[in-house]
Amino acid sequence: MIITLLSVVLFVASAVITRQLIVNSHRFSKMDIPNERSSHITPTPRGGGIAFVLTSLIGFLLLLLNNALNGTEILALCCAGSIVATAGHLDDRQKISGATVRLVLHAISAVILVVGVGIPPELAIIERTVNTGIIGLILGVIYLVWLLNLFNFMDGTDGIAASEVIFVALAGAFLNFHVLSDANHSAAAVILAVSTFGFILYNWSPAKIFMGDVGSGYLGIVVGGLSLIVANQDPDLLWVWIILLAAFVSDATVTLIRRLLRRQKPHVAHRSHAYQHLAIRFHSHPKVALLVLAVNIAWLLPIAFLVADKQLAGTTGVIIAYLPLLVAALAFGAGKDSATN
Repeated sequence: MIITLLSVVLFVASAVITRQLIVNSHRFSKMDIPNERSSHITPTPRGGGIAFVLTSLIGFLLLLLNNALNGTEILALCCAGSIVATAGHLDDRQKISGATVRLVLHAISAVILVVGVGIPPELAIIERTVNTGIIGLILGVIYLVWLLNLFNFMDGTDGIAASEVIFVALAGAFLNFHVLSDANHSAAAVILAVSTFGFILYNWSPAKIFMGDVGSGYLGIVVGGLSLIVANQDPDLLWVWIILLAAFVSDATVTLIRRLLRRQKPHVAHRSHAYQHLAIRFHSHPKVALLVLAVNIAWLLPIAFLVADKQLAGTTGVIIAYLPLLVAALAFGAGKDSATN
């Protein structure tokens, strides 16, 4: 009952704050002016992610006060999320520049989260139990940094990043409960989902506001943090969350590798993701977001459920989930410039 009431309040608060950011965009937001790399055609305020950053952080802290979550873990999650969101906000306002500065702040946030939350001491990898140790900690930091940058890369068409997080968080919350039979382990994911849902009301096509780096990076590191938190309860849940993220991870990874092979700077804005090619082909942002959502529900959720239900090994599930999506990303031109696709 408490989680339900809190979710309703945070959803309304996020929607109201987002609306106010739009109304007062001349004071609180910087306009995103379309250029040749943009997927939108009209100037649109950005930085709307502040709405779900504030509401979800408040929700996490209220859960902490209600003793619903581990104190060290939730404080690490809030601290890391706040640093990433602050860096993103400054970047949105063009108060900081340079990929190196952002990467350092991202790495600091990831280290804080990994130290505060920890890594499962053992993981089942291809039917073998592997001790994670120091290598696991390093991989955990890389995982978090990649996720927060991945969401920034994938936030390029109306509603796609927000709808992805809503799906991953709600599906993750459901599977957490299915495995652990404790609603407390699902509460934080639900709060992230409802806070983001208040924002997507205005971010769905045609978007009236963009989340900006303040929102995309925050979503990435919080989703990563939530996956590590539940992995400490059941290591297989880490594979479950990685499977749920497969659509975004596949597109972003293929795009990044192809751009690096062509010696293109990965942090420079572009329109070479598979989802961006599809948006151009369909002449529609909603169709692409709904296509990704359909893949998530029809393909990834059943595989994740089988892993959570111990009917399928985690790494086997990851391979099954990712292989066709990696092939699809290549087929749809991930990493290729629009002009050459």
